[in-house]
Amino acid sequence: MKNMTTDHIIELGDFLDLCKQRTNTVTDSNLARKIDVTRSSIALYRKGASFPSDANMVKLAKRAKLDVGECLLLLNVWRSEGEAQTIYSELCTSLYANSKFL
Repeated sequence: MKNMTTDHIIELGDFLDLCKQRTNTVTDSNLARKIDVTRSSIALYRKGASFPSDANMVKLAKRAKLDVGECLLLLNVWRSEGEAQTIYSELCTSLYANSKFL
């Protein structure tokens, strides 16, 4: 669940759509194949029932030619809660002030 600190950060589903766009991928199934996960894994990410592993986030970032460090930080914003989520969000905002994800 988002809080006031993370309201401005891209949602995981939108991030996956950006990755699809940047890799010229039409379907979630094709995106899943590109990072060696199942289509159902992508569906779980979209529902918020699961999150990519750090390794899969690195694969997504590299495939989409995005900053890997920024993407890993975003992953921690999405999967954390409470004070930890606020801290990760503030780190993201301060380290990546010109981010396309904010």
